Amino acid sequence: MPKKSVKEMSEREKKHYSLRGRTARAVLLTSAVLGLVMLLVGLGLYTVSLSRQYIAEAFNLTRNTQAIMEKVLDPDPCVREVMGIYHSMSEEELGEVGSEAYFGRFEGVKEIKGYKMIDRILRDFKKSSDVNDLYLGMYDVERSALVIIVDPEDSEDWNTQPGEWERVNPREAQRFMNWDGSGRLYFIDHNEKYGWICTCGVPICDDDGNIHGFVLADLTMEELKKGIRTFVWQYTIILLVTTILLAVILVRHMTRTLVNPINGIAKAAREYVKDKKQGINRPDRFANLQIRTGDEVENLCYVMQDMEQALNDHEEHLKEVTAEKERMSTELNLAKRIQEDMLPHLFPPFPERVEFDIYATMTPAKEVGGDFYDFFLLDQNRLGMVIADVSGKGIPGALFMMISKILMQNDASSGDSPAEVLRVLNEQICRNNREEMFVTLWYGILHLDTGRLVAANAGHEYPIVQEPGGEYILMKDKHGFVIGGMEDIQYSDYELMMKPGSRLFLYSDGLPEASNVFRELYGTDRVLDVLNSCGRYDSTKKILGKVKAEVDRFVGNAEPFDDMTMMCVQYLGKNSDDDFTLLKEVTVDAKIESVRVVTEMVDAELEAAGCLPGKQMQIDVAIDELVANIAHYAYPGKEGKATVRVERDTTGDVIRLTFIDSGIPYNPLLAAEPDVTLSAEERKIGGMGIFIVKKTMDRMDYRFENGQNILQIYKKIV
Repeated sequence: MPKKSVKEMSEREKKHYSLRGRTARAVLLTSAVLGLVMLLVGLGLYTVSLSRQYIAEAFNLTRNTQAIMEKVLDPDPCVREVMGIYHSMSEEELGEVGSEAYFGRFEGVKEIKGYKMIDRILRDFKKSSDVNDLYLGMYDVERSALVIIVDPEDSEDWNTQPGEWERVNPREAQRFMNWDGSGRLYFIDHNEKYGWICTCGVPICDDDGNIHGFVLADLTMEELKKGIRTFVWQYTIILLVTTILLAVILVRHMTRTLVNPINGIAKAAREYVKDKKQGINRPDRFANLQIRTGDEVENLCYVMQDMEQALNDHEEHLKEVTAEKERMSTELNLAKRIQEDMLPHLFPPFPERVEFDIYATMTPAKEVGGDFYDFFLLDQNRLGMVIADVSGKGIPGALFMMISKILMQNDASSGDSPAEVLRVLNEQICRNNREEMFVTLWYGILHLDTGRLVAANAGHEYPIVQEPGGEYILMKDKHGFVIGGMEDIQYSDYELMMKPGSRLFLYSDGLPEASNVFRELYGTDRVLDVLNSCGRYDSTKKILGKVKAEVDRFVGNAEPFDDMTMMCVQYLGKNSDDDFTLLKEVTVDAKIESVRVVTEMVDAELEAAGCLPGKQMQIDVAIDELVANIAHYAYPGKEGKATVRVERDTTGDVIRLTFIDSGIPYNPLLAAEPDVTLSAEERKIGGMGIFIVKKTMDRMDYRFENGQNILQIYKKIV
């Protein structure tokens, strides 16, 4: 497979890896392999056939020669004479074969009657054949030797003298001497002198069937090799021409029936995509191909035609669905904005009240949620707080949530006890609740003068309470039945005394039941751990931010399952300043030059208190920003004063700075935060200084009291 994609290839590479090129190479390779196999098979069959032909000719030659000899003369005297001399010699004398002394013992053989006639017969038959040698011989089985009786003298390479002997394969001697007369008598062997040689022969027997000698013919493989070479060349040329013709025919056929149709389909697909990008609607790109191959390619064309029509239909349907989805998305966004507007979202909600600090958030699992929270002043001395979780999510849950919130707020305005308010709310919801939805709800009334909290719980999560300077604990209050679950339900009030500095943390089940990708629940214990990690003077907003950040880190990429709502209220009381001791106070002119005076006064107290350098730098930046704001904006067109107090809490760990001026009322906590994701050139001018103070200080409070702007910042200095 190519390493590059088609889009990354050059034109040469595209041609090389194209279907046409691969088809041509496949056909050529297949033809070459098939031709080679056929060549090997044909060569084998030809070799066997040719070998059998040569052996048959040589065997027939020896048989004909033997028949002529027996009719014309008796070769037995020559055989007896030679073999008699041969057997009479010792081993040492036999070992002298090839010497003049050895051949001298056989000089009289050629004078025997019939020798010359045998020689002439052998010579004549040899000339009329393709054998390499035709001679008369006898086998010595004991010595595994072949003894020459008569060998025509016409070749120095093949001519041997009477009585000359040579070693042969023992199996050859046994085979010839024990032949039963069936089939052809031959033996193929390899020796150093002649190489591969085939010896064929027929025995010469007397009347009793005893073998007196053999007419033998030697046939080397050279003739066979010549025939094979001729066959290979002829067969190769024919096969090459056939392969080329076959390849051309197959490539043209594959090009016409496969490559061109597929390229046509690919071209139609590219043009289809191009048309879609340009907004051109042509439903006949594939229909115009007119592919008629009668196979899977034609079927593919039909499939592409159907796909083209289906995509066009789907595109039209998708436009309708998209339009409907955009309409629904618009309505969902509108519903989300309406739901957000129904929940208090301006903080601090009551800037003039110093008895408490409250903050709440609601994070829906879907576009809109079923949780809600609310808080409101029943009168100047009572703060009502509600947190609820509606069964169901999405649009149904959001609608039921709105109805429940409106009814709850109306019922709470009566000023009745929480238990009575929940009873009335339950009756109202049960009266028209055909969908059998319900809501868990906690409602409490905080008396701001004493810190007495009266509350009732309708199946909601247990609240979490912190005593001043203590740990957060889970308060297992008495639960009543859920709102909307059953008529004629009575609810019970319970009371809790909140000291100045106490905090109450309320939440929906989406917080402890938040799960990660391993389906592990966040749990109440983790909620308590992160709450107890918060600082003593952390604002309620900062506390909720820490909890949300820890939950998000735990959940990771897991899909949110339920809405998550949190509310935190800190009761400060009328005498909330008792925990702080005044260290220094200075009143200066509301001018830029006063920044240095205030900074030097505060730095002296910070150094005496052992403030960490990094903390001191952050406080100095806050002083610079807040005093400069008073100088620029508090007294437009006239002069004024500004008072700055430095206070330290009883633990010695926290410094509080109070900035007081009598200028125009201005709550910096309500200022819109700048978009820090934009560049400095893109951001609107203003707001960055207050934003930095909010982020670097542990807490920031504001109130307008007795005609004065009072802004307080808290910072842990060690």
